[in-house]
Amino acid sequence: MKTKLSMMLVTMVVIGLNMQAQDNDVQHSKGFYLRAGGGFIAQSGKTEFNNADPNGITMIQQSTEISTDGSTIHVKALNGTLGGGFKFNVTSGYMFNNYIGAELGVNYFYGSKETIGKFTSPQLISEEKAYIRGVDLMPAVYLTPNFKKLNPYARIGLVMTGAGKLTIDTNVTQIDGGGQGTDIVVNAKTEVKSKFSTGFGAAAGLTYPIGDKLSLFGEFEFRNFSIKSKSASIKEYETRAVTGGQSQLVPGQQLTDLPVSEKEFIFTDDYNLSATSPVPENEPRKIPTQFINTSGAGINIGVKYSF
Repeated sequence: MKTKLSMMLVTMVVIGLNMQAQDNDVQHSKGFYLRAGGGFIAQSGKTEFNNADPNGITMIQQSTEISTDGSTIHVKALNGTLGGGFKFNVTSGYMFNNYIGAELGVNYFYGSKETIGKFTSPQLISEEKAYIRGVDLMPAVYLTPNFKKLNPYARIGLVMTGAGKLTIDTNVTQIDGGGQGTDIVVNAKTEVKSKFSTGFGAAAGLTYPIGDKLSLFGEFEFRNFSIKSKSASIKEYETRAVTGGQSQLVPGQQLTDLPVSEKEFIFTDDYNLSATSPVPENEPRKIPTQFINTSGAGINIGVKYSF
């Protein structure tokens, strides 16, 4: 991927330099610019979702929706990404000449909630939903023939983690788990922190001037981006006994009652476990590294101001 990206960048730079000799019907626009806008991104490059239940309380198998009536089991694969949602961005850039520029985009991503696991039976109903809210960065090369009116452009670069987190909401209902007519309900919220990660991003679009320095833009954007998980922590964990319209907390089954090993997790590529001793309860538990697929494709619209 890195080799292909380098070849594409070199090719596009050469094309841009050659275009300097073709100055017909162009608009001279060296210098700085700002672009701001927003859009909608849909999932692309779907894969399995993460394993979000290391404690095994939900009966959910990774990235599946399972339902059973006691005699028949129906299994459905849940594949997708967490890259769908709304995006708002501000980008600053500089045109080295009329055709080639460099820019840095700051994007706020408001990810849609995705069901990453579900289990339904006469005795148990469990569901996990995950979503991402945060900021990423996109340094890129900007290329354009710089026509005066309807002006095409392309940008190609990297997507990098900024600030934000993955949140997983888990809800479990055990029918008659507290006796006839009393259900046991568990609600949990887990936050996952990421390591610094990079991916690939590209866009193709059009600008149209509405003033001497102001123009509108619309573009199609593609992202191929997987984020490496660093750690996870259960921030909320509540167990209630529900009878009719009344509910009460179940003693001994709240967040403060969980040992550290059941609410703090560290993702790692390589680790050892004792074959004769249990995992220490007062330490975070080590679990295999997971990647969060946030790939997507969509459209952005907004305004561009050239200084």
